[in-house]
Amino acid sequence: DRMLDMGFEPQIREIVKQVPRQRQTLMFSATWPEEVQTLAHDFLKDPVHIQVGNPNSLQANEDISQQVWVLGSSDEKDAALIEVIRSTANDDRI
Repeated sequence: DRMLDMGFEPQIREIVKQVPRQRQTLMFSATWPEEVQTLAHDFLKDPVHIQVGNPNSLQANEDISQQVWVLGSSDEKDAALIEVIRSTANDDRI
């Protein structure tokens, strides 16, 4: 949705025209404004929509925390993911 805010919708649509029709497309948005819903409808086939929080609000869910892990190489991803899973309390969600 940030790219839409910056006026990139025409460029996004042009890129999608150039990629194969048989593809996997993932869209992530902290909010779910009508513009993002329209793009999702136009670009996705049989989409699965997962939403956490109030569906009538354009605010991000304050109960969700994010962490950024900067790794030296892609080889470190598996070990970092295992560390995150092991350090998560049993009643938390990932």
